[in-house]
Amino acid sequence: MVWRGKLMACVLLFVPVMAMGAQPRHIRVCVDPDWLPFEALHEGRHIGISSDYLRYVADYLGFSIELIPTSSWQDTLELLKRGGCQLSPMLNKTRERNAYLRFSDVYFRSPNVLVSTKEQPFLQSFEQIGDRSVAVPRGYRLQEYVKSYYPRVRLRLVSSEREGLAAVATGKADLYVGAMFSVNAQIQDSGLSNLKIAGWGGPEDELRMAVIPELEPMLKDINAALANISDQQRLAFYQKWNNIQVIDETDYDLLYWGLGLAFLSSLLLFMRNQIISRYNSELMLKNQQLEQMREDLQASNRELAFLSWHDPLTRLYNRHYVNQWVDDNPATLAGRHYPICLMIIDVDFFKEINDEHGHNTGDQVLVELASVLQSQLQQDDILARWGGEEFVIVCQRCSPEQGVTRAEALLAAVTAKRFCKGISLGCSVGLAVLRPDESMLSCLERADKALYQAKSEGRHRAIMALD
Repeated sequence: MVWRGKLMACVLLFVPVMAMGAQPRHIRVCVDPDWLPFEALHEGRHIGISSDYLRYVADYLGFSIELIPTSSWQDTLELLKRGGCQLSPMLNKTRERNAYLRFSDVYFRSPNVLVSTKEQPFLQSFEQIGDRSVAVPRGYRLQEYVKSYYPRVRLRLVSSEREGLAAVATGKADLYVGAMFSVNAQIQDSGLSNLKIAGWGGPEDELRMAVIPELEPMLKDINAALANISDQQRLAFYQKWNNIQVIDETDYDLLYWGLGLAFLSSLLLFMRNQIISRYNSELMLKNQQLEQMREDLQASNRELAFLSWHDPLTRLYNRHYVNQWVDDNPATLAGRHYPICLMIIDVDFFKEINDEHGHNTGDQVLVELASVLQSQLQQDDILARWGGEEFVIVCQRCSPEQGVTRAEALLAAVTAKRFCKGISLGCSVGLAVLRPDESMLSCLERADKALYQAKSEGRHRAIMALD
């Protein structure tokens, strides 16, 4: 029997898992110890949203869980690297983590936000951070993101989200960046009343389960288990750990004591009723304030979710949406059987409009221009505000000749439009057609060069990149 067991172990190492019966029966799990409502450790127990998802997957696949406690998220990552634990139920996929983990499909998404004190202005994105310092937990995906895309931002590394928010509240850091749901929970739990959500903070979290490479064959069945969870059950998991509890502080002992002594004096009874009435009024007001807080947070969450993919001024898609679309559709872009044409549109002499008429008028011109551009779109086109007075259109199923024709029609529509305060507008357009095996970034660079050629040749014209 011993040699049969060894043979079966070898088979499990080299043959993909074909059925649930081939799954491990016992798995060591480690989590972020302080990241509610997503996950945390409390009195040695795993709690939070990920605990319900993990329990469902474990029951579905029939394995038991051994929780390995850690003191910080960095400790959890180090334990996963060494194989001290085999699975972590809720984390982002990053280039660094790919070296020692294998990931399931995305099963939970959450936007990230910037947090500041209430005196600070609203920030639309990382581009507006300037010389402010930003706290982020050591080992979080956002640390890698900020270093890669915003190397000039001053990072203050902390051990946990709780420590990072406290650093902002006490003035040790200017901003904190983290997941919106956990930030809301920590602010309420810690009573940090001087903090507010100040803006959108990078790409949204795409949370997955992760296993060490030896358990990679499990991922197919883990994905099947996650896909089997109904929308109703997912909502129940979320609401269980993300509710603001309305306070109930009615003092029934005081009520019974007062009734017992009512015979002593009608005056005392009257005074007691007055006290309880005032107490209940205060309690009702407190509950109303909490309900208003819940509604405000829900409205803020909806707006921030929208802003994560859209430009707040024109309501068009933003640069992050286009980048995410490219990342999410590599197979479509590589295996397409139709041309894709990129247009970069830039407003001519826009600075003069701002200088002469003011920035409010300039903003209104951009809103009206966005409407003109939308009127020129065809099915499957993607229009985004790229930044400032620049816009990008991804034209699918569009040849070079069609791209030039459409760009000229777009310029004619801009010329025909009379913008606010009678302003006439001109635009320059750079075009490039995506080549086979060319990256979208390279194509954008060629379109950008064509745009500058259009500018140098007199503006208000369209140039197709030929090189």
